[in-house]
Amino acid sequence: MTTRTSKGRQRVDMVKNKNARNLQVTFSKRRAGVFSFGHPSVDTLVERFLGRNLPPPNNDVHNQQIMARREAGILELNTKIVNLEGVLQMEKNRGESLREIRKRANVLWWESPMEELNLLQLQHLKKALKILKQKVDKEAQMVNNNAFPYQTWRSAWTPPNCVS
Repeated sequence: MTTRTSKGRQRVDMVKNKNARNLQVTFSKRRAGVFSFGHPSVDTLVERFLGRNLPPPNNDVHNQQIMARREAGILELNTKIVNLEGVLQMEKNRGESLREIRKRANVLWWESPMEELNLLQLQHLKKALKILKQKVDKEAQMVNNNAFPYQTWRSAWTPPNCVS
């Protein structure tokens, strides 16, 4: 019979490695398997991450601190939500006002019925119509002077050399 030269598979005591390089090698070999870290357990962290209720807290100080921090975070998030909802409502109101202004801007005030105009708008309309009349008269006079050499409208029908 031959004797074995190796020790074979033996039970290894679980002791923390002090050498950082050995720790990294051990971790990388076990990486393919399941590993977890956290307190008090991975399931609790997953439940907390998913927003589910935590198990009822124990009376120890650590769980009370976790619950207090969680409640403070929830309170802060609720405050942010309330503030954002207020901002959202203000923006909705602003958008509605802008839609109304655009709707009214598509209809010019002087095109609206005369009964709907106020005194100031009527005064502006009167002034604008006077200016428009002056411009039309000026243009008509320029056209008369350039296109028709006749002095009056009746004289345009009679040739200049004819005596009426």
